[in-house]
Amino acid sequence: MRTTVVRIGVILLTATLGASGASTQQVRLKGVMQLKLQHAQHILGDVVTSDWATLEADTSALQKATRDPAWAVLTTPEYIRHTMIFTRAVEDLRDAAVHHDLESAPLAYVSLTLSCVQCHRYVARMRIAANP
Repeated sequence: MRTTVVRIGVILLTATLGASGASTQQVRLKGVMQLKLQHAQHILGDVVTSDWATLEADTSALQKATRDPAWAVLTTPEYIRHTMIFTRAVEDLRDAAVHHDLESAPLAYVSLTLSCVQCHRYVARMRIAANP
């Protein structure tokens, strides 16, 4: 009887630790996404005011955020494709900042924003499919 109680305790502890690990991953991901949103909002101001130095700094910070391991929440080919599109848009923004390109900067910002929206819709569909 005591062995059964110990086994049940171990199973419950393992399940709790596993759930808290998933919860920790979600908390880290939420932090990265909030940071991404803050940078994107700053970038809009940088683009509108042609603040090239700050645009370059903000895009560099955004590139750094994409390298956080919490960013890679999914490993599906579609999610990787969305990440590549987002990364390319960030690179285009940074190039526009470096070259003080008034034409490319707003287009790159729109591309960046659209990539965020499309990826978030994809992730939402994945969650709905996983939890019918």
